[in-house]
Amino acid sequence: MEREQSAGISNYVKNTINIISGEYVTVLVGELFSNGQSVSDMEDIYFALAALVDTGKAAEAFHMIRGIYAIAGMEYPVSIAAMEQSKDIMEFFVTEAVYDFFDIIDECRLDEKIAE
Repeated sequence: MEREQSAGISNYVKNTINIISGEYVTVLVGELFSNGQSVSDMEDIYFALAALVDTGKAAEAFHMIRGIYAIAGMEYPVSIAAMEQSKDIMEFFVTEAVYDFFDIIDECRLDEKIAE
């Protein structure tokens, strides 16, 4: 995955998107996996999103994230929906969301090892 794919976006906008992604992805994953599902369940969603981003299908990954919100029974955040207006911003957001998702999975793996 290429993090520098959106050179036309200012650092301020990138930082804002990164904060939004981190905030909302954490809440979304927490809601989806609040019933103690395994890390492998989280990995299934992560790998699907990462495959879409890696193959240049950021718009599809963006729509998948919207669908995941619906599955979780959560309201789709307006701040994320607004990103759909710009291809570069949307691509940067889904890339950041995938990285955030991976970080959460990594933390869960560590928690599982500590619990063993």
